[in-house]
This record gives sequence, C-alpha cells and structure tokens, in this order.
Amino acid sequence: MPVKPSVAIPIVDGMTLFEIGMPLEALGYDWDHDASPLYDVVLCGDLRGVRVHGGPRLTPHRPMTALAEAGTVLVPAIRPGDPISPALLRELRRAARAGARMVSLCTGAFALAEAGLLDGRRATTHWRWAELFRRTYPRVELDPRAIYVDDGVLTSAGSAAGLDLCLHLIRTDHGQHAANTIARNLVIASHRDGDQAQYVAADPLTEQARWLDELRTWLRAHLHEDVTLERLAAAAAVSPRTLARRFERDLATTPMRWVAAERIAVAKTLLETTDLPIDRVSHGAGYYSPVTFRAGFISEVGVTPGRYRTRFSRREVG
Repeated sequence: MPVKPSVAIPIVDGMTLFEIGMPLEALGYDWDHDASPLYDVVLCGDLRGVRVHGGPRLTPHRPMTALAEAGTVLVPAIRPGDPISPALLRELRRAARAGARMVSLCTGAFALAEAGLLDGRRATTHWRWAELFRRTYPRVELDPRAIYVDDGVLTSAGSAAGLDLCLHLIRTDHGQHAANTIARNLVIASHRDGDQAQYVAADPLTEQARWLDELRTWLRAHLHEDVTLERLAAAAAVSPRTLARRFERDLATTPMRWVAAERIAVAKTLLETTDLPIDRVSHGAGYYSPVTFRAGFISEVGVTPGRYRTRFSRREVG
C-alpha cells in the first residue's frame, strides 16, 4: 500500500475549532469505510493540551517538533496582533528548511509571515485583517481579493475559503476526481478559482452562486460550440459589458478566461475517469484542435494531458 501524504497541523492556545476542523475533515476524514483517508493528518503542539477559542481543550497527537517530519504543514487561523508563539515560529522555519510544503488558512498567514516564509511571495489572508497584515509585513505581496494563493507557499482567505484551499491541495496531489468527491461529501462547490474575490460588495453570495451555476450549466451544454462573450452574455440575460463587470467584481477574472478554465476542468475529469484518446478528450472539452488543447492544458495545469492521466487516472475515493 502506498504511503499517504502527511499533513501536520500546529495548534496553540487561542486558535479556533473551525479552522482546525476544516483540514481535519477535508483532508483526513474517513468518508468511505472501504477506503482510507487521502492524508495522514496529525495535530502537533503542547502534549499537555491546547485550549482553543471558546474553552475546549485539545490534546495534540505529536509535539510541535514533529512539524519537520511532515510533507505538508498547515497553519490554522491565529489571533492577529497577539504575540505569536516562539516555539511555533521556530518549528515552522525548521519544517520549511526540511522541505515541507507550507500552508496557512485565514490569519495563519500572520504566522508564516512572522517566520519570514512569505517574504517576496504573493499571499492572501482574511480581508478584515488585510490592512494590518500589509503594514506589519511590507515584504509580502498581499492580494486581499484572492480566496487562496499558491506561490510556492500556500495561503487562503478567511474562514470557509480554507476549504477551497484544501480542495486545491487535493486536486494537486490526487486529481480532479478526488477533489470533486470530497467536495460532494462536504456539500460545497468543487472548484472556486483562487483569484475569485473574497466577498461581494453588492449582491448576496447566494445570488452570485445562482447566476454562475446557471451560466456553468449552459456552458457545459454548449462546450462543442463557438462560445463568444456575446453568447455568454445572452445566456446570462445581460449585456457583454455587464457580464464582464460581473466577472471582474465577483471572480476577479474575465468571462473568456473562465470559459477556458471550465474546459480544462472537463478535460481533467475525462482524463481521470475514461480511457478516451487525447484527441477525443480534446473534443469532449470543446477544443477544435488537439494542439490548442495541449497548449492550453499545459499553460493551466503545468503538465501535459498524458502526464496528468498517468498520475491521476483511476484514483477513486468515496
């Protein structure tokens, strides 16, 4: 049996159960009794116990020094402005030197930044604390709009955006099908792009989800056609200019970049779950040319369609 990727979650007094529980459930929960979790997840901290926000006391599995043994270290939210545990900072730096993939959820980015692990990198955190973060860590390129950022070190925006980053980790390590399965179990959207805006100034999030889901349904039914901005706008019952503004406001992208990403998502699913030749996958995702498909796939995913299939085909979970 292959060794599961290891994830260590450091916990210290004052952290919240929500941000600790998100990665435990998304990455380490046994959703299917016939299949083990995707990751070996452990809590690391003071073995005498850690008192989290609200009063409950958690007992870590391992001491804080075990962070350096993990493949991924994931830091939950901390309270901005409070002193950060020197032991936590020391072990974060040691884990980074050992080659661990460093990840934070919400204001956990403050700990990574204090440890010097975000200097010169793009990052995000909860929008409420963005200005404090920017003033405190001027060497970090903060993107307060993004829901998550992967710039070698990975950071997420506030609260539930941590689930989007967890799904990004699953897609990266186990493929689109695995991420889709976990998302269904969590009853959340399977993919929100990292550049999507953290919050919507005008429309409620429920309205944003509705118009985007309706447009995605329309697109999936018309993938094999010439999808233009004008056709997308007509499907959304708005003008092209209004649609472009809506995408910029809610998703921080353009309509046609979104279409390209949706085509790639369909291609990933076909590569993982079917034995279709690459040119058939290309056609199934709505590309007229396999050459164009291959170039677009490499640009978006970083590997060729063939390599992606070799890595993720037939990976079943849940």
